[in-house]
Amino acid sequence: MGQAGMAVRAGVLLSAITWGGCGEGTGPQPEQAVEDFGVSSQAIVYGGHDYLFVTTPKTWQEANSICKVSGYELVTLNDVGEEGFLQTHESRLGLYNWWIGLNDLGQEGFFVWSGGASNYWNFASGEPNNDGGEHCVADRYQWLPSITSEQWNDWPCGRTFPFICEKAQVPEASNGRFEYSASSTSNGTVNTSNYSIYLRAGQLFVVGTCGVAGASNVGDTYLRINGPNGQEVASNDDISGACGTASNISIVVPTSGNYVIKAGCYSSSSCGGVVAYSYSN
Repeated sequence: MGQAGMAVRAGVLLSAITWGGCGEGTGPQPEQAVEDFGVSSQAIVYGGHDYLFVTTPKTWQEANSICKVSGYELVTLNDVGEEGFLQTHESRLGLYNWWIGLNDLGQEGFFVWSGGASNYWNFASGEPNNDGGEHCVADRYQWLPSITSEQWNDWPCGRTFPFICEKAQVPEASNGRFEYSASSTSNGTVNTSNYSIYLRAGQLFVVGTCGVAGASNVGDTYLRINGPNGQEVASNDDISGACGTASNISIVVPTSGNYVIKAGCYSSSSCGGVVAYSYSN
């Protein structure tokens, strides 16, 4: 069993049947050669929550608004385990200073979370210090070459940083679905059952073998999404929680075009089920 959002998978095409004509999908497509483009995961699942790692720098207020419009909140950190999970993916994306939900915009020195409540505290030494009007907090603190930390720092809210959105997973209504079965898929990288769908920039797109109405799995599934240029934009092995070894991905669509859902299985195992998806209008 791979770790949620981190393992790499491949799949073998055995069958794929389109289901329900309300999506914009065009059905199963022939397997294309897999190139080593590198992966920038936009959605990762941990502890029953869904996280969007948005690498486009925004002010804290902009980031907070973007998360809310997409049905998320700026991330609330609850414990050292969640902190370690976030740091792993922040590091994989090669960036520092990620906006989180913590702020003292309401009252100086009284920090609250914008989208939740938590007693967890992980400021770097000497922080927060409100140096020059700093009211918003970023994880994985870096200041010039001299300070690099996996802890937090308060910053002026007008600075532009990448940010992390979070929401609890809830079943999504379905816009479409397809059935597949596969085996010996090498973590969803070969012999996958492929399904093409046109998506517009800015849409919130959710696809899974669990967590979307009509989705189901038999065995340990693995899903990947390739963008219009053929590069992988997101992948997921196990959602964990109530969905166990099923898969689920959420992305904010970066650019309009034809995307390919690649359905496979973990390692060389056999699996299958119904891949269902939904998208915002």
